[in-house]
Amino acid sequence: MESQIWSKSEEKWAYILNLRGHEVHRLKVTGNMLTLKKNLKAVLESLERGTAPADAGAKSVETLDARSIVKAELPPENTSLTLYGGPDGATKLAYTSGADDAGEILKAILARSDRGFQPSQEALTAFEALIGPVIIGAVAGLFWAGLNQAAGQLAAGEELEAHGRRAGLQRIMNLAAEMLGQTGVTVLGVGLLVLIVGWCAARLIKRPERTVWLPEGS
Repeated sequence: MESQIWSKSEEKWAYILNLRGHEVHRLKVTGNMLTLKKNLKAVLESLERGTAPADAGAKSVETLDARSIVKAELPPENTSLTLYGGPDGATKLAYTSGADDAGEILKAILARSDRGFQPSQEALTAFEALIGPVIIGAVAGLFWAGLNQAAGQLAAGEELEAHGRRAGLQRIMNLAAEMLGQTGVTVLGVGLLVLIVGWCAARLIKRPERTVWLPEGS
């Protein structure tokens, strides 16, 4: 039985997408910084030997018959895919590859569906369009808040210290605050705010589009 395998690792877990015959399997592998790589390797080697996904040693397995797929979606970034199928068409299976190859993976899956699919474009909702800018804006805001606090302490004549697990990051922020000063940090904050608001506005005015694949004739 021909099998194709893709995998993506995170910090504490990894996901494997295994296409075997007409079935698509998503396996979750867990572990810590010391064991995850070893656990993932063991599951991948087991799958490559032809072991059934349910017996490969993964933490959990989700399965979808490619012949039941009624809809598939690709985001504008082409880094993930979402499949809808099952007996009632409501079963959802999603996979993030982390690379610009989700479209190729989806084509391989749809080729096992025994029917043709046609792509179309669909604009993201306002909420979906704003997710990226909001997340990046929140991270940038936290970084700026740290800079602003450090700049304020320096302006008050306090000595900055770096300690704990994030001592390296604190040293970088302290150095940046010292270089920019209170005024420079304020200007930076205003600039970041303008950029994030502008980015949000641009994505709302011209929404990014996802690619939606539907069965021919639907």
